[in-house]
Amino acid sequence: MADMVAAGMRATQVIVAATSNGAQFLRMSNTGTIEPNNSADFIVLDANPLDDMTNTRKISSVYLRGASVDRSSYK
Repeated sequence: MADMVAAGMRATQVIVAATSNGAQFLRMSNTGTIEPNNSADFIVLDANPLDDMTNTRKISSVYLRGASVDRSSYK
């Protein structure tokens, strides 16, 4: 994602490309956006990716289908 910004895309374009556009391309109609009846898969970041796209690596928490994922065994 940082490479996409370095190539000239705006941060907002990169985030849309990685989320809603990606889901749309893969024909995954219930994912990629935050709205009612969609799969609640998302991450919470410690810093704003609009300020610096590498902030997408600063993950605070992960949610899968609306439930918090215990990441301690993955570190």
